[in-house]
Amino acid sequence: MANRYTFPTTLEGFINVAEDSGKFNNRCFSFKIPAEQLAKIEEDRAELISWIKSKDKKRLAEGVPTWDEEGLIKYSYGAGDGSRKPKPEPVFVDTEGQPVGVEVLRTVRRGTKVRVILQQKPYAMGTFNTSVRVIGVQIVELASGNGAVDSGDLSVEDVAALFGSADGFKQSEPAVRDAREESTGDETSYDF
Repeated sequence: MANRYTFPTTLEGFINVAEDSGKFNNRCFSFKIPAEQLAKIEEDRAELISWIKSKDKKRLAEGVPTWDEEGLIKYSYGAGDGSRKPKPEPVFVDTEGQPVGVEVLRTVRRGTKVRVILQQKPYAMGTFNTSVRVIGVQIVELASGNGAVDSGDLSVEDVAALFGSADGFKQSEPAVRDAREESTGDETSYDF
């Protein structure tokens, strides 16, 4: 029993989606679940926990959600440090559903606008809780980006079909612009 959600968001915080690194040999990014989706995900979480409690009669406490009260998820995945099972990697695609290459993934930074496919499943290991997994990420507006990897039980084609097409970033036709100019305006004009 699992629920899937697709929603637009913006990547936040430290982002490393190109290659495993660090002490725990993993990759990571953060994003906020939009308020309307967060309400649905929290409602579904309560139902999933009730369902798993009905199947498992242990006296376990209820765990805390993976996201904070504002809907921020700090998501990590990859090979892991050997002490636990590796977390499957999401598939990164552009707006045409084409896999994004590693050379682009190395440049993905905070502010990249994306659409995310998130899956929530119940579990009862130490606590009654739900786990979340990012299955796919569609880059809509790149603030510097790249990457495509195995999605586990979904192929690249399956993830692309779930997203469909949208206007925006296309790896085959980059349309680079200076985002700073949009926010600061003309530096030579003065408004007195």
